[in-house]
Amino acid sequence: TKDDAQKELLTKELEAIGIRLNRKPADVSVHKTKGGGIRFNAVVPLTSFDREACQAILQQYKTYNADVVIREDITADDFIDVIDGNRKYCKCLYVYNKIDMLDLASVDELARRPSSVV
Repeated sequence: TKDDAQKELLTKELEAIGIRLNRKPADVSVHKTKGGGIRFNAVVPLTSFDREACQAILQQYKTYNADVVIREDITADDFIDVIDGNRKYCKCLYVYNKIDMLDLASVDELARRPSSVV
């Protein structure tokens, strides 16, 4: 049998064109303001994202005044997705065929994967 290389390749290609599989949009709000600089407010502790990263990303998008409220732990990529606003979030179901060629243990392992149908 083939490994998950094809699945990973297709997922990467879909990510590159803006389709996010089995994910929800980040709970972040960014409102542009007329002045006052960047006001950053994180409701939860952040592990991989901070005010400096937020400010750097907003400056790349030529936004110098904004109110940013973050309600969940996010990454820089999630924040960029929120700013772009043109990403699609879709649920995905993985369906495997030709399982009669696999042994029972492999079929059981495939069936227990999230979003998978055998």
